[in-house]
Amino acid sequence: MKTSISIFLTLIAFVLQAQSHFVQDPIFPARGHFNGGIITTYSNLAPPPAIIGDVTYGLSNRVALGITGGTTGALALYGLKFNVAIVQLEHFRLQFRSMFIYYPERSGTFLFDRSEKNVMAWMLSMGVVDTAWKTKKGVRYTLGIGLMEDHCIDQLKIWLGKLDHDEDALFESYHTLQGSVAIPVGKRLTIRPEVIAVFQNFQLIEKGQHKIAFPLNPYLNLVYNF
Repeated sequence: MKTSISIFLTLIAFVLQAQSHFVQDPIFPARGHFNGGIITTYSNLAPPPAIIGDVTYGLSNRVALGITGGTTGALALYGLKFNVAIVQLEHFRLQFRSMFIYYPERSGTFLFDRSEKNVMAWMLSMGVVDTAWKTKKGVRYTLGIGLMEDHCIDQLKIWLGKLDHDEDALFESYHTLQGSVAIPVGKRLTIRPEVIAVFQNFQLIEKGQHKIAFPLNPYLNLVYNF
């Protein structure tokens, strides 16, 4: 019995040790490790900077939890993200990524945007499923689809019955198509450009007609694996 317990504990220790080694992966840091990232984009609707920082922690080699925060140039934002590797092979992965972003209320000017604007606080939720391929040189290609939803906080309160209003709460939903290429630069830094196309009723949304301002959203991610 003692021998069986010793073998079992040894196997657990071996698995945990194997899972905690360094992995250069922009989405899933190794168990017990962190990824630090900076995301930037360009919008002609607001002056720079449009920059977002995030930190992701590897709960295991297949599960990661992170926090994010920054600015779009016109609004502040912060939130949470959660990633799960559904299928993990040597050169292929099926993964689920989700994020929940809060945009605080804006009243007046903001950073370098000197125009007077009043924007109610609102939230954005997004969940996507990606297929990812890794080459022998460590380059990762991903392509996937997803769902996105946004709503004003006051409208959520109306829906929950905490505020009186004649209108129904408005939850706008979208579907997405996204693709990215993650290119390792050195042993720990990865450059990851990504493009997200946003659709509603199977058509690209029109620019400026929704809280999600653009039909095509390009991003440049810089990720450092600690």
